[in-house]
Amino acid sequence: MLLSGGSKMQNNYFLGFVLVVISGLVWSLGAPLVRLLEDAEHYRLHFLIYRGIIIFLVVIAYVLLREDRNFLNTLKRIDNWVVFGGLVLSLTMFCWIYALTTTSVAVSLLMLASSPIYAAFLGYLILGEQLSRTTLFNIVIVVVGVSVMVWDSETSSTIIGATYGFFAALGFAIYTITIRHNPEMPKLLTPALAGLFSVILALILLLASGTSFEMPPINIQISLIHGLVISFGLILFGLGARYLPSGELVLLTLLEVVAGIFWVWLPIIGINEIPETNTIIGGLFILTAILIQGISTRKRHIIPMP
Repeated sequence: MLLSGGSKMQNNYFLGFVLVVISGLVWSLGAPLVRLLEDAEHYRLHFLIYRGIIIFLVVIAYVLLREDRNFLNTLKRIDNWVVFGGLVLSLTMFCWIYALTTTSVAVSLLMLASSPIYAAFLGYLILGEQLSRTTLFNIVIVVVGVSVMVWDSETSSTIIGATYGFFAALGFAIYTITIRHNPEMPKLLTPALAGLFSVILALILLLASGTSFEMPPINIQISLIHGLVISFGLILFGLGARYLPSGELVLLTLLEVVAGIFWVWLPIIGINEIPETNTIIGGLFILTAILIQGISTRKRHIIPMP
């Protein structure tokens, strides 16, 4: 019986590891997809509308299938934290797309990758979770890394894009806190609401600016594919996360960053975006901080989110 139980735990761990790795690889396709948009800076809001619709429909359909007869009761349990988390995550989506269309993929991904460290700090301030010296040290490393990335930048777009990236990382950290607040609430309800809120906000901004709703067909296709990429990544991550310690989840976030930077560099894709020297050096600082944070969290055996 003990051997059987141990074998089951190992199988669950392996399954969770595989699911989270696949989710990271799926998410890593998001950045190069945005790079393939035509005249991306002029179609950010259009992109967010189409993508948000897909995210909402796919994720809410998955929750419906999983909850089955309890679906309506689950919806009734939505509280202020879930709504707030959805609003914050929708704004995070805006910052993320604006970062990707303002600066390099490397800067955007590396900024977003620092969100687990901000989440640890916010967890201490809001939820009263233990804040270790390691986390404080890692925050300093991240600050140094970001400073190096934007130092002596030849274009203001790097600084502006890094700022968008910072707010995207901060927003994602706040979103993480909101879903930790009520462990019993299905975690995918918040991203579903975020997709809906991003559609509403983008529609309001388009109407207010008097901009046409038309967008090149290729951009519509990319927006829909991007929505599927984000949705499937969320579902796979949610399925795998329950079997892994949070420290390993932090470490596996590096996969999306490294793979995303690799895709936009890979000549065969046609983007050919090579990170600047400052970005590489600053990125190494940030990746080091995340590695230290992940190893530290793993040693403390923190229980993962359900």
